[in-house]
Amino acid sequence: MVDQQLLSHHNIPMKRLNRTAADVLSMLRDQEAPLSGEEMAGRLSLSRTAIWKAVASLRQEAFVIQGVHKAGYLLQEESPELSPAGIGSALSSFWKDLDVITYDQVTSTNSLAKERAGEGGSFLLAAGEQTLGRGRRGRGFFSPPESGIYFSLAFPWKREEAPVLLTTMAAVAAARVLDRTFGKEVAIKWVNDLFLDDRKIAGILTEAVTDLETGSAVFIVLGLGINIHPPAEGFPDGLKGIAGSLLDDQVPFSRNLLIARIVNELGRIMEELPARDYLEEYKRRCFILGREILLSTGQRVTARDISDEGALIAEGGEGLMELSSGEISLVEF
Repeated sequence: MVDQQLLSHHNIPMKRLNRTAADVLSMLRDQEAPLSGEEMAGRLSLSRTAIWKAVASLRQEAFVIQGVHKAGYLLQEESPELSPAGIGSALSSFWKDLDVITYDQVTSTNSLAKERAGEGGSFLLAAGEQTLGRGRRGRGFFSPPESGIYFSLAFPWKREEAPVLLTTMAAVAAARVLDRTFGKEVAIKWVNDLFLDDRKIAGILTEAVTDLETGSAVFIVLGLGINIHPPAEGFPDGLKGIAGSLLDDQVPFSRNLLIARIVNELGRIMEELPARDYLEEYKRRCFILGREILLSTGQRVTARDISDEGALIAEGGEGLMELSSGEISLVEF
């Protein structure tokens, strides 16, 4: 469970997952006709009063639920707001123990997640806005309100695979969901950026909390920020011509369902480990392969392949090399 003292220390207003509300919402999503409170109470082994309270809490989170006389409840519209129940109700069984918390605004979901990483358990923090969103190598990630989705998924890591692979998994998971949801063809720039029409639309930041004695990763914080709509006031000068958004206008979508679908897709890929079939898709989407790139050292090389560990295999004057991290850019950019 979430450490209430930690969150109150930061004075951050938050919403926590109500499991009953999530279960009720999940059932209502599966029905095209009204579902009675009595039937839901029976399925969940709860009182009708508990169901009524759950419906009331969902309405407070802006879900439009109609009460039909002598018939029950009918979900008419998803909530446009970030909602723990909205996210939690759509998660797969792979994430059955995931705690979900949402905020209107935070400094950084990754920073907040890392602060409570030592408590164990798995959790997801999502925010409507980040005032100090973080990217790789200390860079900022522009995270204005009403523009994108920003969340961090945190969980213990007890696998043999290197945590860096999670970045490649998350990139493929997000690209798949964005393709299916919006009919786009999202590309990947090694190692952690998603692109559309030559503009960066998303960034991934994977951070590991390590055991001081063994030096091995024991906890992972995976942050993902996606620009869905153009910022109301445009991108800052430093990002113009570089950053873009998935959609050109304010097309309505459910942030809750989008987050849940990306997390579910990541879970499906993780379930297939140690198999790494998804890396073939990563390679197909990685638009730098076969092209000349510029390393942060100033060296020009040609990107050739992605290793089974997620490293970039490049060819330069001294032959093949593997890059496990670093900044690159296409020469023609």
